[in-house]
Amino acid sequence: MSPYIVDYLSYTWQMLNGFRANGEREIAQERKRDISPYINANQDLRVLDVANGHLRPQYTLLKAAGYQVYGIDWVNRPQSSWIDVAYRVARWLYVRKLGLPAEVAAAQTLVCGDVGNLPFPDNSFDLVTSVAAFEHFLDVPTVVAELYRVIRPGGLAYTRIHLFTSPSGGHNLSFTEFPLRTIPAGVAPWDHLRQRRLPFSVPLNEWRRAQYLETFARHFHILKHYCAMREGEELLTPALEAELSTYDRDELTCGAYVIVARKEP
Repeated sequence: MSPYIVDYLSYTWQMLNGFRANGEREIAQERKRDISPYINANQDLRVLDVANGHLRPQYTLLKAAGYQVYGIDWVNRPQSSWIDVAYRVARWLYVRKLGLPAEVAAAQTLVCGDVGNLPFPDNSFDLVTSVAAFEHFLDVPTVVAELYRVIRPGGLAYTRIHLFTSPSGGHNLSFTEFPLRTIPAGVAPWDHLRQRRLPFSVPLNEWRRAQYLETFARHFHILKHYCAMREGEELLTPALEAELSTYDRDELTCGAYVIVARKEP
């Protein structure tokens, strides 16, 4: 039996009761608040959703906002397996729980491609957005350089990163708790920064907050950056804090980090 069977059941329930949809809606509202001081979020923007994922909730919400949206991800290739059927059902549920008309999800502008080699001309987009994807990119400098290339002068990059240094940053604990509240029995908090008894199941670049900021600053003017979600503060004992002293408390407890950056004219 899969060790994540309880999580799969919880995830299904979260889809059915609207919890997941509400969380995605809050992220979309957060993004609009963050970009509105710097770009007219009510106009017809041309948007690229980087690493849109199988479920594509942010891609769908951006379309529902009236933007011209493109999504790029390797998972965008056509498939007909039972897993793809399950994802189709999940996407249908998202649309229903988000209260969106069915036609929003009907017309898709999805590209199967490499985020480090974007198949778009220079200066193509007003906004490029990425949610919970940058932590999986193994060549972050190349991806950031590509974002800079395809964003028009004055356009924005909005990234929301699941920091590796957070309690759930190893992506090997519960995927239904955000913020993370419980640690499995026999596993120490921040195991991925310490003993690494649990293996990683997905690619992770293990970057820290300062590395992301430095890389974006090489190309963009960073307009704002902040922790959008905290977790694990109750787990960080003085002894643990001393053991993990190469990290500060702020990055150890930041589960979601937002960077808003502009390509200067």
